[in-house]
Amino acid sequence: MSQNKFLFWRGCTYRNQLPEELKNTEEVLQRLGIRFKTIEEKCCGYPLYLAGYLKETRELAAEVSKVLKPFKLIVTACPACLRSFKEVYQEQLNIELPPVLHLTQFLAEKGTLDNAKFKQVNMKVMYHDPCELGRELGVYEEPRKLLNLVPGLKIFEQRFTRESSACCGGGGLLPAFSPSIASMEAARKLTQEDKVPADLDAVVTTCPQCVLNMRRGLQMWVEDEALKKIRVLDLTQLLSQALGD
Repeated sequence: MSQNKFLFWRGCTYRNQLPEELKNTEEVLQRLGIRFKTIEEKCCGYPLYLAGYLKETRELAAEVSKVLKPFKLIVTACPACLRSFKEVYQEQLNIELPPVLHLTQFLAEKGTLDNAKFKQVNMKVMYHDPCELGRELGVYEEPRKLLNLVPGLKIFEQRFTRESSACCGGGGLLPAFSPSIASMEAARKLTQEDKVPADLDAVVTTCPQCVLNMRRGLQMWVEDEALKKIRVLDLTQLLSQALGD
């Protein structure tokens, strides 16, 4: 794919709050020999939409769409941005865009990882289905397909997954308006609904808001020291480790 036609849309949360995870994602693409382009981004407008500012959402979407339309494909690692482009822009505002994929969908495409050589990663992990990516957009198989490519991983299957996955509390602007409630929800999800074991090395997910909120929940509300040591990773952090140096 031509470098000037494939846009990697990073999103506000990765750019502003998870720069190391964003760096990991870009390095994974580079190691895989995938050529991409980034641009000076504005917010996609999804928080405005969720807050009910429809006029402002429409104005921002019209502006953002102008820089998106020249590309043949848009790939983003942020489920909120993905839903904004697919549902808000195209379905509700009638703004045409190029095809938009989540990063896991793009990486799981046939041929994308044919030449990838993954090293063994001896970890026990649990995959968390983000609400925006799973229940709202139906992306369940692709992240699991990528996890299954990594040798050495042991996957802990929690009680509620896929359509029944317990929300971590990181979406719907809840962390912005009620951060304590949001992080408490993350702690409750992990300890009471998922019942994560003490020997779990990491919770892996594919949403920046889920990463941030579950990290806060573990640190702020979980008293068990063994559980507090569980890491919350973006999937590309795990892929980066598996690809090695």
